[in-house]
Parts: sequence; C-alpha cells; structure tokens
Amino acid sequence: MTLSEDTQHYVDSTFSNPSISEFEALLTDDASCETDSLMELLFFPDEAIQLQLEEIIADTHLQLRDEEQIRKRVCSTAIQTRIRFANGRGALKIRVTPSDAARFIERLNLSRRLVPGLRSAIAQYVHHELQTRCKVKLRNARPVTTPNKISFLQMVFKNLQIDDHDFFDHFDFALSFLDELKDEDDMFRALMDRKKRYFQSLQKARKLDNQLSRHNVETLLLKGERLSYIDRIDARKKINIIDRISLAVFSKTEYFDLMPAGEQSIILKSKDDIDKLTRSLS
Repeated sequence: MTLSEDTQHYVDSTFSNPSISEFEALLTDDASCETDSLMELLFFPDEAIQLQLEEIIADTHLQLRDEEQIRKRVCSTAIQTRIRFANGRGALKIRVTPSDAARFIERLNLSRRLVPGLRSAIAQYVHHELQTRCKVKLRNARPVTTPNKISFLQMVFKNLQIDDHDFFDHFDFALSFLDELKDEDDMFRALMDRKKRYFQSLQKARKLDNQLSRHNVETLLLKGERLSYIDRIDARKKINIIDRISLAVFSKTEYFDLMPAGEQSIILKSKDDIDKLTRSLS
C-alpha cells in the first residue's frame, strides 16, 4: 500500500515527518491514543485502490451475503502488508488485524450496485478514460435511486461534454447537490438558489473590501462587524460549474446582478447568451 498524497501529508504534518522507524513505533504503540485513528486512516481504501477493483466488482454483482463471506475468509487469514511512502522515504511491513481488514472491506461498498440507467449513460456518454473513476465515485456516494435524480445525472453525462479531468469538478458538485436535495424539490430552482448563495458570498466580500478601504480591522470589530473569510476563487468556480450543469440539464440558467438591491435576474438559455451578456458588461 503506497500512501496517498493526502494521507502522507496528514502523517507528516501531525507527526513531524517521521522516519520509517518512528512511523513503525507509532503504529505499534498500543498506549498511544493516536494509533487507532492512524490505523483507520491507513486502511481506508483510497480511490487508486478502488479503481483497480471496480470493473471486477461491477461484473460480479455481489450481494450482502457475499460481502460477509469475503469478510470472514479474509479475516480468518494471517495477512501482512507493506506500507510505502510515496516520496521514496522507505517502506515497512505490518500485520493486518481482522478489525483493520473488516473496516477496509466494508468501505469498498462491494454490494452496492449502480443503477443500470446510470451505468449505461456512463458507458454511452462519458469519455472511456473517465468511466471507471466515475463509477467509483457513484459507488462511494449516497445511492442515487429516485427517477428525477437519475434523470438529472443522465442529462449531465449526456450534455456536459467535458472529456478532461475538469469533468470531476462538475460531477462531484452534482453528487453533492443531489445529496442535499429532497425528492420533491424543484431542481432548477434549487440549483439557482445555490448559485445565489455564492453570489451573495461575493457581495459580502466586496462589501468587506469597501469597509477595509476606510477602516482597519480593529475598528470594524469594535463596531460589531463580523469578519469572515470568503474563498472568492472557489465561489466563482462554483458559479461557473452551476451554469454549465444548468445549461446541460435544463438548457437555461439565471444571471444575478451583484448589486445588493433588487436581486434582479434574467434567463440565459445558452452559452451564447452568457457570452453576449459578458461582452455587454465589459
């Protein structure tokens, strides 16, 4: 098992870039309160591992009873694994306990089946190099089973037309959006409400900039102003993602004026409409 970049960053930042021997001592220190959480992190299957298994799992159609049998057979076997740092720092062998193996297997979601309509939409519309990762993300997400949510994702796959890895920024957003959505919600309105929240965040950031141009931070705090960090780059990125998804699924989006008063909006039905609006505002 090669540590992922995120896991290695956590280990290095939490335990001050441990050497292999120091890392081994951490993993075998039963008295340390950190050991259990560290082992849980190490035996959490990352996407790279799941990508190797996905096509096998998908073709096997495992049931819950199969998953239980796999767990029993693996946990009854004495297993060792080699943990390797990605940066060439070295590797160490550790014993895999039955509880570590059981948690690992449980998090593979082996018996979770993907909806046939989504599998076929992925096969038909998603670039072949992205299909397996797409299925892994669906396997790890809350199951998408209701007709309106399935139809939404099918339209995303069909019409989004992004063949590079920017696709997953949009796909991850779509899964997060559906996870928060109730079945009876108006999807277009919910998407525009989410977009409006990002616009409002940018409005707050603009207001704070104006205040800081006239007053220092201490003065604003004494006046009772709440100063919160707003990631403007992320907000603008999410707005662009919402526009592309909305145009792909509903063939329209809405533009919200950044001016605080009025909250006027207009309907944009295509990328050409957005381009025309952008040119008129420049």
